[in-house]
Amino acid sequence: MKKRSIPAAVALAAGTAQAYLMGVYDNGLLVPQVRHNGLADTTAVALETNNCFLDQPANGGDGAIDVYWTFFDEDSRHVTDGVVPMTLNDLHVFVWANESGEHLENVPGYLVFFADVDNDGALTPLEGDCLAGEAFHVVAADNDVAYKPAFPLDWLQTNSGAGVPDLTAMTATTITQYSAGFPGTWVGFLFGDQYGVADFPGNGDNETLTMRYSIANGDTTEIVVWSAEDIGGAYTVNLYDDEQNRKSVNLVLPNAEQNTIDPSTITGRPASFVNGFLEWRTPDDDSNDDGANDANDDYIDNGGDGNGIVSYSVVRSAAFGARQTILNSHFFDFFGGP
Repeated sequence: MKKRSIPAAVALAAGTAQAYLMGVYDNGLLVPQVRHNGLADTTAVALETNNCFLDQPANGGDGAIDVYWTFFDEDSRHVTDGVVPMTLNDLHVFVWANESGEHLENVPGYLVFFADVDNDGALTPLEGDCLAGEAFHVVAADNDVAYKPAFPLDWLQTNSGAGVPDLTAMTATTITQYSAGFPGTWVGFLFGDQYGVADFPGNGDNETLTMRYSIANGDTTEIVVWSAEDIGGAYTVNLYDDEQNRKSVNLVLPNAEQNTIDPSTITGRPASFVNGFLEWRTPDDDSNDDGANDANDDYIDNGGDGNGIVSYSVVRSAAFGARQTILNSHFFDFFGGP
């Protein structure tokens, strides 16, 4: 690997195609790694409503849209929820420090938003693709605003395609697969292993994720991993530096569905490994290839509909005094891998 600074790497990544789906209107929105420590250090989400065909007055709608939100902790326990009244073609800035309530300072988790177009408190196919958004994290002490990925959510990804009957009572199993994340963890649910290749993703196969880090010259990195299923545990991964040197280490995910990894604390990391990436072959719902998903596999597939993972790295550059967000790359190998 040729050495490149983090700013140069970010500039190159900006022109590279990513398989994540973002920047489109859908029923809802997922924002991983949300936290606050008061208004000077908080996540904020800009919510946008548009394309709400059925809610337009000309089509019999009243123009009112209830955007329900739920904050889950890192084990996907429902912590608190609320609703934001919006209208057609509206913009609302949701500031987590203002909305969280008491005793949630420095408590990490993730936010899920859904647009209820017919105002019945449920999520159904008739809602339409009405909601989009962008997320940021403000750190006033550093005069810094970091971009945070926000991913679309569709009603088909809830309760195995059944929707949500009560948007105030979502649980850890409301979202059990995620098509805007790694496509390999859900495409296999549709096609299975009918192609007869060793590593067709999903439904008994997995794919590889490379997670960027830099801890050189005072840099710090937070590697964020969010999963629709419980994949907590320890995994053997390859750690690479920027000279193509490799070291096998353990990637420990203590939480069920959201984890933030500090690469500087990884046990067994050589002191010289300060810029590079982790290569992780993600969990398999049929790791023993017996055609069944059970306790002998890497994770239990709730709903039998595959999984979905999103990952990004937030690198704080000491030289620039700013945070940079990098979407972590992923791939699958149709013909088998190492």
